[in-house]
Amino acid sequence: MYSTGGKAIFIWILQTGEPLHIDAGNPRPMRAMNLSNALVQAGHNVVLWSSAFYHQEKRHRSIKEERIRVSDKLEIHLIPSRGYRRNIGVERLLDHAQLAFNLKKMLYRESHLPDVAFIGYPPIETAAVLVRWLARSGVPTLIDVKDQWPEIFLNVVPEYFKPLARLLFSPLFYFARRAIRESTGISVMADGFLDWTLEFIQRERTEMDGVFPLTSPCDQVSSQQLEDARKWWDAQGIIHNGRQRLCFVGSHSPAFDFRPVQEAARIAANSEMSPCEFVICGDGSTSSDLRAMMSNLPNVLFPGWIDRPKIEALAERCQGALAPYLNNDSFQRSIPNKVIDALSLGLPILTPLQGEVASLIDEYGIGIRYGTDTGRSLYESIQLLTKDPVLQKSMSQKACALYREKFSFETVYGRLVKHLEKMAHLDMRKQITVTT
Repeated sequence: MYSTGGKAIFIWILQTGEPLHIDAGNPRPMRAMNLSNALVQAGHNVVLWSSAFYHQEKRHRSIKEERIRVSDKLEIHLIPSRGYRRNIGVERLLDHAQLAFNLKKMLYRESHLPDVAFIGYPPIETAAVLVRWLARSGVPTLIDVKDQWPEIFLNVVPEYFKPLARLLFSPLFYFARRAIRESTGISVMADGFLDWTLEFIQRERTEMDGVFPLTSPCDQVSSQQLEDARKWWDAQGIIHNGRQRLCFVGSHSPAFDFRPVQEAARIAANSEMSPCEFVICGDGSTSSDLRAMMSNLPNVLFPGWIDRPKIEALAERCQGALAPYLNNDSFQRSIPNKVIDALSLGLPILTPLQGEVASLIDEYGIGIRYGTDTGRSLYESIQLLTKDPVLQKSMSQKACALYREKFSFETVYGRLVKHLEKMAHLDMRKQITVTT
């Protein structure tokens, strides 16, 4: 699937806050696992640096540093830190500071430096430590910017406190800009995110910068697994009978606004002419609030976490996928993974998002937007989609085609592997050409 571009190279990946190959429970791969697997498949040797603290489950994988051999081409280095109980707070900031300090101590004992490094951002501190460490040795680095840290911290601060907050966070702003500026190239999930990053550090785009969406491989599902999944949904009462149905599959978190979904479900529940079901799969920090919000709506169902066979079987029974993201600057500049997941399933997208996702919908006809700027409610959008089978089928076909062209795992990670191979052979003494 991937070209090695010549001899095997040695690559470091630093990516904290994500599941790892060593985690139990078959976690869904994110950037760290996906890139590691793609590089190993291409014949390269990988060391994956990550936190000993498991962000998703808020527990320690180890209380001390560990080096774990996963295969002959993949090794995981765990960096210890204190951990934290909440995603936002002083505890997490202290954890990241300690993580960076411990990473630096571990680096002093490294004798074999990589040919190239892929460095996750955030956390800011660890990225700043590793970028500078490798830059001093002439090792090219690609920094993977996935969040607008530390700018995003100011969004939750009242306007009159922002000058003080900016002063308090000034060390983070300094290290953030330093880390990105000192990296050889920038990796982002969408063009809008690259624009923000380049504005943040005030430099022009170079040939070492690239856009690599946060896509995941579509696990191979056997015909028997799919048939078993169909029977499972039948048992849940979600029958493949052409009924109007929308789905959401993912973590329940503050990133989503389900109030329009509640309103659409309420109208649909009281409509004899347009009954519609809403299947909200997954779990997360806002699950209890979400279930309470929908408690009096019999057409809203919560099956919990489902695996890939059940996801594909559910997609067969739905006319579209909900992507009810908050319309903030970070999501507007990105193409969130829920959108890419929907494309992979051939499901038209219903979302309020402006920015990058709105541009995709306008250009490729893969969904319908709702919200105040559109003059359309979610319920009205659902009616547009479900009352016109020709439109729904057309959007479904366009979604599949767009996924194959731009967002398939093979396409995205094939390009990323080649990009890193190119960087590994880069002469750091030469100035990088600026592209238009």
